[in-house]
Amino acid sequence: MNVESTPLVIENLSIKQASGAIALFVKTPGLSAVKTRLAATLGVETAETFHLTAAQAVTSIIAEACQQIPLQGYYAVAEAGGLDHFYWQALPTVWQGEGGLGERMGRIYEQLLQRHPYVLLVGADIPQMTSHQVCNCAHWLSGTDFSRFAFGPSLDGGFWLFGGNRPLPQTLWTDIIYSQSDTGAQFLNAITRFGDIFHTDSLQDADEPVDLVRVMTSLEALLKPTPEQQKMTNLLKQLTSPNL
Repeated sequence: MNVESTPLVIENLSIKQASGAIALFVKTPGLSAVKTRLAATLGVETAETFHLTAAQAVTSIIAEACQQIPLQGYYAVAEAGGLDHFYWQALPTVWQGEGGLGERMGRIYEQLLQRHPYVLLVGADIPQMTSHQVCNCAHWLSGTDFSRFAFGPSLDGGFWLFGGNRPLPQTLWTDIIYSQSDTGAQFLNAITRFGDIFHTDSLQDADEPVDLVRVMTSLEALLKPTPEQQKMTNLLKQLTSPNL
């Protein structure tokens, strides 16, 4: 299965300082292993294709949201050597840095919060997210009268979106045990005392092969999928076909 060689292009790459920020966390195939649980069953090449196609789908939603509200998108790239990679040309890039997932998320959050009034963090394994969901969270976070946070739970017990308009202690990020069935609950409990929380929809992420049908069903239910989301749906139909 071949990886699509043409990345999504967003025309305006100028950074809008007065807007909120949304960072899409990505890994670069060839520099890091991606979707390892999918790769174990479907193969490395298919897992890489999935990751890149899903990242393009989420990028298209970020682009759509940026057309609706003052919002600046970024790729938060796992590898310093991937910042200028062909795959990540649609948005400005920032390096996640070293450390575990919590340390890297906290670093990106605090770094972008120095440039923008609020920050949203999302992953590339929820290609069915919508600009409506992103914009609802952004509207909530744009209020500066008090500390506000946004939280999007995933059905496996984690979370697919986090956002905020105030700094958080680094220990909050690093004390969470990630990739557990209660990771989302841990994180939600940790941030509750720091401000008011807006809860967006629970969504299915794609970590295991069994998740693919559920993600595909969610994509097929979208009223106005982007072309990139439709491409994701088509890929999932191939991957879940009994004839694969």
